[in-house]
Amino acid sequence: MSSTRLRLLAAASLAAVAFLLYVTTLLPGQDLGDTASFQTVTGRTVLTPREGYPLYYAVTNVFLHLLPGEPARACNLASAVEAALAVGLLVLVGAEVGGTVVAGLVAGLFLAGSYTFWSQAIIAEVYSLHLFLVGACVLALLAWHRRPTLSRLSLFFGIFAIGFGNHLSMVLLLPGFALFLLVAAPDGLRSMLRPRVVLLAVGIASLGALQYYWNFSALIAEPDHAGLVEMLKSFWFDVTKTDWRAVMVVGVPNSTIGDRFAMYWFDVGQQFGVAGVMAALIGLWAAWVRRWQIGLLLAVLWIVNWGFAFTYNVGDTHVFYLPSHWAIALAAGCGAGWLVERVDLAGAPPRGAGPRRAWQVPARVGAALVLLAYPAWRAYDTYPAMDRSRDWGPKQFYDGLVAGLDSNREILGADMNWQLHNGLDYYSKCTRPDLVMFDVPEIMLTFPFLVWHNQEMGRSVALTEGSAAMLRAAYGDLLPIERDPRAAQPTLAEKIAALPRGTSYVLGLIEGDPDTPVDQAELANAARALGLRPNDLPRARFAVLAGRIGEPPVAREAGERPFRLRTAMAGHRLDVRMECWLPADTIRRMGFGHVIVDRRHALTLDRGVSFVALNEDGTPRATGWLGGLFTPQTRFIIRPGK
Repeated sequence: MSSTRLRLLAAASLAAVAFLLYVTTLLPGQDLGDTASFQTVTGRTVLTPREGYPLYYAVTNVFLHLLPGEPARACNLASAVEAALAVGLLVLVGAEVGGTVVAGLVAGLFLAGSYTFWSQAIIAEVYSLHLFLVGACVLALLAWHRRPTLSRLSLFFGIFAIGFGNHLSMVLLLPGFALFLLVAAPDGLRSMLRPRVVLLAVGIASLGALQYYWNFSALIAEPDHAGLVEMLKSFWFDVTKTDWRAVMVVGVPNSTIGDRFAMYWFDVGQQFGVAGVMAALIGLWAAWVRRWQIGLLLAVLWIVNWGFAFTYNVGDTHVFYLPSHWAIALAAGCGAGWLVERVDLAGAPPRGAGPRRAWQVPARVGAALVLLAYPAWRAYDTYPAMDRSRDWGPKQFYDGLVAGLDSNREILGADMNWQLHNGLDYYSKCTRPDLVMFDVPEIMLTFPFLVWHNQEMGRSVALTEGSAAMLRAAYGDLLPIERDPRAAQPTLAEKIAALPRGTSYVLGLIEGDPDTPVDQAELANAARALGLRPNDLPRARFAVLAGRIGEPPVAREAGERPFRLRTAMAGHRLDVRMECWLPADTIRRMGFGHVIVDRRHALTLDRGVSFVALNEDGTPRATGWLGGLFTPQTRFIIRPGK
């Protein structure tokens, strides 16, 4: 079999394995936050400038067309396919840069099983497609490097330009790509500045920018729209999100730099382990020695993307490290390839001294298998933490929030945390399209007229906790707001009290969000229901207790840094993983940690208090939260005639 066919076979095989991993752990429905926003917007024929991402929506719209039904699942599946293809492309890149298929396979395995990439591959997000485009760009660059023709350079320019339609962070690849073109071009800087090359680059970039006409057309469609210059200013402001990026880019306070380094070490270890990091260092050196231009490209891609994420003052920094993780995975593959070559050279006799030694081939194969086994084992270990195939938590939360509402006689006014609000937008669009929902902050001044108008039609106005509090602060007792008993849900303490004594449980405690502090009285009630003494609850940023209701805990661990607790409980293997870094890492779409029983995902840990009670077979029996996003909310109502 030719080298090219072997590489293609290896890439296709690992892409298929990666897709199997992702599709079996795929989130089946909606999520919260940005993911819910992507799931809501997909399928629209009109995009506003603020919504951005025209390439992403074009691709997911294809999946939605091919897979009619639950839009959220189609969006999630699109990410899984894109992620698997990204893994396959990295195999090809790794084989080219590392000089052996083993290098490509190790690189692909490291990326496929890395914690953050996997978490984004099973939900609706832009990062799977982003890393696919990164791989496609580098593969096109390598093809041009082998044979520097104008057509191959055009292919690279085209892929790079198209990538901006998915995520504007493609600009972070520009320093590495530009430097590589300059140092690898046959005639250096002069060949890159020839008029036809410059015009080609500008022309292709302009064509790529036309993707955003989809967003710009929303401004044109507005009646009495502003002039072209003002529309362009507004468009640029919204597409680039200038308002909040201006205070977040290079916005990390100097006082937190030390903690930021510690967080990054935790993050990179979470993806690759210490052995993976060491392999990447070896691989970076080997790539430099092999072809210094490619080594330079790899180093610059890593440092620019790492530097941006490191200084980006945002709550989900971990996802912005993903391009740098891609570079580390590639470097680790190169390191593995170099090690296999050393084994091969050790068995090669001096030139002209006869045939190769008999042990050389088995040694080479053995070394390759050992090197592949490490990232494969890491993927095996990560699998249960990433398994969201039975995660219907977001839908169940909203089912409880709107329980008993009659869409013919009631409307719902909302004001919620942005992550919950995005989720409610999707729920009201796709799950309960009959539900009439409005945002209370948008109509605060005219809210009494809305109430009066609906009362005239015999309709009640239901309110979420946040909207009720906002209206009481604004209108006092002028509005007859009362609790809606139809949405009443048991507290965490009441859930625990309803369970039999001796039921196995796990209680996770993670430092709460300052905006939604944990109700300490309710926590004390829950602790008493579990049979815990006051000093049984640890005072730490992260803590976990496990045992049986009414008995002292059998396992307990706490600390200021993430940890992993593995123990036996009630005949089951318990694995509790604290997987976040506080106070910086405040938005975790995969959750802040996981409770795993016998390699089955039992609970996603949230900030505040998270609880799961277990059946005798280790499956979840009851769950509950306090102080986090999934804490049940009280609903309020304004009835007609009041």
